[in-house]
Amino acid sequence: MRPFAVLAAVGAGIGLLVPMQAQSFTPGTLVGGQVKSALAYGSGTSWCLVDNGNTQFQINQAGSKAVISFAEVIYFDGSTYYSLDGQTILTFSGPTGGTIHFKQTPTYPNPVHGPLFANFTETYTAATDQIVVSFNILFPNNCTLPVYAVYDAP
Repeated sequence: MRPFAVLAAVGAGIGLLVPMQAQSFTPGTLVGGQVKSALAYGSGTSWCLVDNGNTQFQINQAGSKAVISFAEVIYFDGSTYYSLDGQTILTFSGPTGGTIHFKQTPTYPNPVHGPLFANFTETYTAATDQIVVSFNILFPNNCTLPVYAVYDAP
């Protein structure tokens, strides 16, 4: 091998070791994280809960639709428990709200299966390389469930 070729190969190898700046979150990217537990009480004996657990989040480029998964979400209307675990679709009707659709619960009443959500925010922090998503799910009987999730950017 010629000395120039050896020098070029060594230089390329060392170049791969140089730290690179992390890429920021790009809409359309699937990210994993964790949801913080929350319990809220509504009117009468109703309550709603999101339990601490793994979650995934992805929002489209237009910011009009997002998918988020939950390990455990329960809504209790005072007489019936509704398990709403799994993947959901957030369809935005404005910049901070819209309708959330719990995919695996088609037999539940529509206000439980497809409630409104509000106060949506998504914040990327470069220092921690994390995305924080928060919003409120507006279940029937004035049960407003706060959702707060932290995701690690790719």
